[in-house]
Amino acid sequence: MIDPARFAPWVSDEAAAAFRATLVSPPAAPAHGDIAAARLHWDAFNQRHLDTALAHNDVQIVPDEIGCVPVKVVTPSAGAANDRTLLCLHGGAFMWGRGAGAVLEAAPVAATTGCRVIAVEYALAPERIFPAAVDDVFAVYRALCARQSAKSIGIYGCSAGAILTAQVTARMIAEGFAVPGAIAMLCGTGLEMLGDSAASAASFNGHDDNPESLGLAGLPYFAGADIADPLVFPGGHPEILARFPPSLSVTGTRDFAASSVTVMHRRLAAAGTDARLLHFDGMGHAFHMATTLPEARETFAALARFFGTHLG
Repeated sequence: MIDPARFAPWVSDEAAAAFRATLVSPPAAPAHGDIAAARLHWDAFNQRHLDTALAHNDVQIVPDEIGCVPVKVVTPSAGAANDRTLLCLHGGAFMWGRGAGAVLEAAPVAATTGCRVIAVEYALAPERIFPAAVDDVFAVYRALCARQSAKSIGIYGCSAGAILTAQVTARMIAEGFAVPGAIAMLCGTGLEMLGDSAASAASFNGHDDNPESLGLAGLPYFAGADIADPLVFPGGHPEILARFPPSLSVTGTRDFAASSVTVMHRRLAAAGTDARLLHFDGMGHAFHMATTLPEARETFAALARFFGTHLG
């Protein structure tokens, strides 16, 4: 039997305590199938974490529009320390995560890297379906490339945003467009979320079932999409992966996406891409949203080193 409250000594006390608190008082979940309720629920969740993030990361947030797509431009309050730009693609099952969620994923990265971070508020399902989100991110990226070198731009995202990072990279390759200098995929990637992690994550996290094990193809965003298409899940197409830019993957042992993330890392490496993996013991899906955890700060520092090394 798995004891979800038991952690190895190298997991931070803060992370272990935060997880045990959820076992004592599990967070409420929105009604299944009620998209409006789900968006309200996750926006409130993200806002609570964002309030903490902004108390520890001194940034400026400016709404803007790039390539006819709404964005939030997040920069260190003292100004960007370099000419690099990062595109941040928020998570949220392709159905929520705009607003507070987008800024939450951008603020600590801007503060840690010193870069300008553009949080893209891409189209969401069920109102819009694949490839609408890819179209929006690609539009922002093309507009940025008119102002600066592609090699000075990085893209990163978490969960749905990580999948989207892989998809938009595959789209650039398919269209012969210059790829960014580097990408990072956190708790998601260009593969279906299947495997041992999807089957076992519920037990590790103190839940009774594994809704995530159904995979991504059943999400509203992928309605009508061909999952064999390399622009949907590029992780199954080595000829595409061989042309990916340097790629950092991040996951945790309790992340239901861990199997897909680690398999994608292996496939990128096998294809000859500069691929790196950061795999945290004891961490669950999107663990870095709790931005003050030592493991979250380690993730932000790793992103800073990775993009600092690879962006021109």
